[in-house]
Amino acid sequence: MRNKVAGGILCAAMLASLLSGCGSSIVDQAATKETAETAEIVQQTEEAAGDKTDLSEVVPLKFNIATGNKSRTMTYNQESPLTLPDGTVVTAGMLKPMWSYVEKELNSKFSDVTIQDVKANDMIQTESTSNFSGANIFGGESIAERLMFYGTEGKFVNLTERMEAGYMPNFKDYLSKNPDVKSAVTAYDGNIYHVPYIAELNQIARTFVIRESWVTGLLDAEGAAYDQSSYDVHYNGFYVEGNRRTGENGGTVTPKIGIDIVKKTDQSIIEIQNALEVKNGETLTKALIQYIADNYDYENPSQLFLGEAAAYDIDEMIALMRCIKANPALLTEGKASAVWPLFVRQSNYREDLLRLSTYFDGVKVHGADSYGARWYIDENGDVQYTYSEEGVYNVLQYLSMMEAEGLIYSDAYDLTEKTNYRSTLWGTDTGEAPSFGFMTYDWIASSTADSLNPDTVVILPPVANVNGAWQYYLDNGRAIKPDGWAISVAGSTEAEIQRACAVMDYFFTKEGSVLQNYGLPINLESGKTYEGPDGIQYPLFTPWVYETSNNVAKGDLSTFLRDWMGCLIPIGYQKEIGFEYQYTSERGFEGWALLQNSTTNFATYAGKGITGDNPNYYKMVPPVFSLTSRQKETISDTTSLDTDDIVEYMFNIVRYQAKGNAPQGAEVAGSYEEYAAKFNERGLGIYEETYQAAYDVMTADK
Repeated sequence: MRNKVAGGILCAAMLASLLSGCGSSIVDQAATKETAETAEIVQQTEEAAGDKTDLSEVVPLKFNIATGNKSRTMTYNQESPLTLPDGTVVTAGMLKPMWSYVEKELNSKFSDVTIQDVKANDMIQTESTSNFSGANIFGGESIAERLMFYGTEGKFVNLTERMEAGYMPNFKDYLSKNPDVKSAVTAYDGNIYHVPYIAELNQIARTFVIRESWVTGLLDAEGAAYDQSSYDVHYNGFYVEGNRRTGENGGTVTPKIGIDIVKKTDQSIIEIQNALEVKNGETLTKALIQYIADNYDYENPSQLFLGEAAAYDIDEMIALMRCIKANPALLTEGKASAVWPLFVRQSNYREDLLRLSTYFDGVKVHGADSYGARWYIDENGDVQYTYSEEGVYNVLQYLSMMEAEGLIYSDAYDLTEKTNYRSTLWGTDTGEAPSFGFMTYDWIASSTADSLNPDTVVILPPVANVNGAWQYYLDNGRAIKPDGWAISVAGSTEAEIQRACAVMDYFFTKEGSVLQNYGLPINLESGKTYEGPDGIQYPLFTPWVYETSNNVAKGDLSTFLRDWMGCLIPIGYQKEIGFEYQYTSERGFEGWALLQNSTTNFATYAGKGITGDNPNYYKMVPPVFSLTSRQKETISDTTSLDTDDIVEYMFNIVRYQAKGNAPQGAEVAGSYEEYAAKFNERGLGIYEETYQAAYDVMTADK
């Protein structure tokens, strides 16, 4: 193997996974075909890249990879030993199995010098005071911007120069095939100083998952015993007055090629429900059933929300949530007096609520799958800060109306609350004190896990006017992460730099990619693969992997590979979707197929989508922006937008505006002018100008 480390090429499966779309008719199929052909050629030729690294001598390397979680480092920190299939016993303090394997393959001696539970940003801050002399390789979560900055200051090795000199040929080859990644990791001086963690590009990230039986039980069951408790309404509707859905304004939509769904009237279900003289579980639900019958040709009313022909909009979603909220006894068989229609996984995910903005005429909030990506690219190619915009303020008002009706699990606003709400609201049905939730916006594999709740299914997103075109859209494609690793200049000899380059490059070889994505060769069925819902063949885990994961990690395969085996931690590599497919339930597979066979479009770095108002609408922003020293000082000295309290200010609107119950001292913007003033006071103008300048440099032809 040691003679192969430097040579070789990315495997075809990785390339196909990287550049294949979700099977949507909207995704550029020509690009997918071209990628598949390229991958086949690469696999057939297997040209050696000619790496200059000499692996004949043992070279020790020190690593400082901080994640803020001692279970997620290179060192095995579990209390109980792990016995591998070949009889090897791994105990606390040893390198995790994957890192021991890489150590041997690259003829090195690895030392993990990380303070095991330190956060990456704290580690970088501390180590910068000694010019990063304490290790050869530094890395971790959400530190890419810092790695780029210190690289331009001469603290980390210039990888561009190393690649030009013949080192890291596989990473160089990867960047040549993926110019969006290259652009995203190139610093303002035109050089690359870190290798990023790259998620499963050109794949949907998160989506809507619900309890299926609650929809069918409410809308399809004859003689259901609906609840009679009084219900108070606050939400006034979006598709009302001059924005009614009819004709060109979303009167006909196409969830799947060959299926056209026509809304027959301009009725508003929200207006119908709001006008009811008596509002309770029965009247609200029967009004929705009658509305569906009057406006659509479904065999069963639940089909407005479920399956390949679903065609609901945001108002119809909220109308269903009302029916959910108003019928707790029916839905829980009397186990609960309250249920929560919409929830996020935990409080530090509360900004996921803002992702509903897409369905209020395509308002942008996150330019990538990160809450820190608060930018979008406008029709002129300029970046705009989303949180300050009037459209976002309007969405906060709609969310506040939903909050006033009890449609949102309100504990999520408190950042001091650390509960996993998905586990609580979906995973306690049969417990002594069950809690019940209906819908979340999350990852398919984990949200449809049989061990969590066997009733959860993926649904299509709401239909909406996005970028001036009626469509199904998820503004949540998988992204280049702000994670990765870099090589210290002060902490490394030339021999150590060369070996560190070989380590980083290894994870862009075929063997290294499989190792990091799936685990040791003894964890995989030799010569066997399985077919994902995208039609691609992926490595197949042995029964030992599943059995051990069940025993030590409650069946969470991702946690097992990270915390016990050492794979999948945020170093520089390309993650494959095949891992996620493999631990997805049958219902999760069906969810992937539902989305991939639909017309659902989603955000990518290529930014292709239905022609509309903004040609850059579908294009994701870079994971981080490379700032100069002066630009960093400008941001630090004259702006204060990168703080939690600005988000708190936004969520004050959600929590208190509609109910008018703000506690003393809580600022609640009563108008957009008042809302925008807060951002302007915090230096919005200079903030946008500074990041625009950085973006211009990043996207310029270098």
